[in-house]
Amino acid sequence: MLEVKNLEFAYKEKKKRFAGNKRAERDGDIKKEFGLHNINFVLEKGYMMGLLGFNGSGKSTLMNLLCGICIPDGGSVVLDGMEVSADKNAVMQKIGVISDDNEFLLYRTLRENADLFGILYDHYNQKLWEQYMMQLGFQEKDFFLCYDDLSTGEKRRFQLAFALARKPELLLLDEPTASLDPHARVEWMELLLALVSKEELSVILATHLTSELDETADYILVLRDGEQLAFFDREEMVDRYGEIELADLLMRLDEERSRG
Repeated sequence: MLEVKNLEFAYKEKKKRFAGNKRAERDGDIKKEFGLHNINFVLEKGYMMGLLGFNGSGKSTLMNLLCGICIPDGGSVVLDGMEVSADKNAVMQKIGVISDDNEFLLYRTLRENADLFGILYDHYNQKLWEQYMMQLGFQEKDFFLCYDDLSTGEKRRFQLAFALARKPELLLLDEPTASLDPHARVEWMELLLALVSKEELSVILATHLTSELDETADYILVLRDGEQLAFFDREEMVDRYGEIELADLLMRLDEERSRG
């Protein structure tokens, strides 16, 4: 379904603040550009991958590369046989995205947003959107709420209903439970899993919480500072490290690397 091979990407500044300034270069004032380096993994249809890393590790950058927002400097991202960077429009028909950087209009109702953006997608189904909205706890009268008036959790549920109504093949979730309280986080994950398991979607869930991936993710990709530290299936991770927090996992991975 999704194959990422030798993926490379670096953010490039439009203007070098210290270009040609030898003193700045000598004193280390030129900040090193952030990027992703040599990312490799394969995700099959119907499986979930956890993208694990702290803020600044490159999770959102990788998500942007997977859906064609950013263009790789090297390597490839192939979705269902299509090179993502070659045909972004065709790829976006197959991908649903849930993140803080959403496309919805703040001062339009939920129904207006769904209708306006639904026409951009070949497989969007309004009746299906209504069904998912009801399953996710909304009532019909809520369809006429303004998007900006929703809580963070409600926005996440609306985004999920809209994404699923488009019948995607790959669902990208960038820190979907950020800003939710622990109870709402558990509730949201349960709803998500119940819905995606029926649809046999491929799912990538970016998070810094290993607990969110307990009994959910089939595979785990660990990132730090744009570098892929590990890629293993969930059972292998539990067998090797038990139930472990991210900071401890990174420390263990560093120890293993230092031993060769």
